[in-house]
Amino acid sequence: MDMGGGRLIRFMIVVLVVVLIWKVWDYSDLPAGEPPPNFKVGQAVSAAAKASLQEKGEAEGKVQLLAPAPTKNEELEVTVYPFLHVEVYYEALCPDSRYFIMKQLTPAYENLHEIMKVALIPYGKARTIEKDGKLSFECQHGPLECKANMVHACVTNVVKDEGKQLAIIHCMIDKNDVPMKVGQKCVEKHGENWDDVKSCVVSEKGSSIMKHMGDMTNSLEPRVSFIPTITVDRSQHDQKHILQDLHKVLCKRYKGPKLPSC
Repeated sequence: MDMGGGRLIRFMIVVLVVVLIWKVWDYSDLPAGEPPPNFKVGQAVSAAAKASLQEKGEAEGKVQLLAPAPTKNEELEVTVYPFLHVEVYYEALCPDSRYFIMKQLTPAYENLHEIMKVALIPYGKARTIEKDGKLSFECQHGPLECKANMVHACVTNVVKDEGKQLAIIHCMIDKNDVPMKVGQKCVEKHGENWDDVKSCVVSEKGSSIMKHMGDMTNSLEPRVSFIPTITVDRSQHDQKHILQDLHKVLCKRYKGPKLPSC
């Protein structure tokens, strides 16, 4: 090889080294976390580059994705709509109470239980008497109704499942002339412990629960004048329509998405 050829090769090597140094210097000036020039979506990146991009994205409150990548994580906004709280103030031997629970409340609950909470308050126009540290009660339909009211009240205290409570009350109010016998039949039919309910009925616990039912009833504004009285979210508004078509009223008042049963 002549001297001219050797000089040419050395010159080309020098040029190549200069170009490589320039490229390295150019890349070092890129902002942290940015991909190199001409980076294309889908192009493979090193683990270090991915970590850098992830760190930058988290600092900005978002994740930058360079495909192929996992599905983008999105913060979902969930709207929670409150239950409709239905309180039923009734009497165990009242024909109107029986009709409402069997023909209005139970069907409405079967269709709309996912949007409603039910509280059953068996007291009505009864009266609580406190004498010598003991409680007794006078009821609109006599002593038998007081006993039936107390069985109902103890069911609502002992049975924790709301759906079962209503099913048992529905069963009892259909034929409530022998409260303890019917109570046992209905409680056991729905898989609950009758002994627990019975213990409540014959003890001071039952009387205390009944007094509480009376306090709730007497706290209503306006005061109870008709039995049953129904409140929706503590309001007695539109009582006539509630008694005639509870399902329709609840569908109208619910603020969430329309349900298929509405």
